[in-house]
Amino acid sequence: MDTVRAHDTELAYEFVGSGEPSMLVIPQWFLSSRSMRDSALMRKLSERHRMLFYDRRGTGASEKPGPPYSTGRDSRDIAGMVEALGLEEFVVIGHGVRGSQLALHYTGHFPTKVRAVVCIGGTPRWRAGAEWPYGLTDEAWNRAFGALEASDAAPAGASLHMEEDWRAAGRDAAMDILQRTRDEDLRAFLPKVTPPVLVLHLQGDGLVPFEAARWLAESLPNGTLEVFDAPRALPLRAHEELASHIEEFLAGV
Repeated sequence: MDTVRAHDTELAYEFVGSGEPSMLVIPQWFLSSRSMRDSALMRKLSERHRMLFYDRRGTGASEKPGPPYSTGRDSRDIAGMVEALGLEEFVVIGHGVRGSQLALHYTGHFPTKVRAVVCIGGTPRWRAGAEWPYGLTDEAWNRAFGALEASDAAPAGASLHMEEDWRAAGRDAAMDILQRTRDEDLRAFLPKVTPPVLVLHLQGDGLVPFEAARWLAESLPNGTLEVFDAPRALPLRAHEELASHIEEFLAGV
């Protein structure tokens, strides 16, 4: 992978494929770009698009300056990387909760740079609250991630890539990213995200309910919701169907 200086952080990146519009792919949680490059969906999209894969600060081969790994810092890093690489009129693909948060946050601050956004498994707020019943309760969080706070082991049932990415980031950084993802709340920010946004909800997603995805799509100025019968893990079974819907969406914008 090559590297680029984004403000105060060295980011690792790689271009794959060719064709316009270009696509910037933002990974989930502490995952690196490798997890995205190896997915069937991204390989399919790279047949027609130039795909930009990169490692966020604290993950993969990028610099690891230490917490806090906030959405604001990650968004600022993208701005620096985009400027250094001279990108214009590109599509942003956010994978999962973290990737979607960052895709929306960056686009809301730089709407003229982005042609469209695709959020796969995204939600504007992950943590449940009195006024937000569509989130993850503290009990659900503890069941899913509580054991990680006291262990250096990767999440139970993690793929080989996830285990390697967990070790590359380190427990402290990975947990900081997870916790800040849980605490982020973009609901009031959504009106600033003016480019067209395709919200792809996976019916097998046990961490983000359908109601959250619907709320997200309906609260965006130009949001569209698509629902697929696919698992939360990057949907290998439905990659051709998902790619086709993404292409149809882009053709319309």
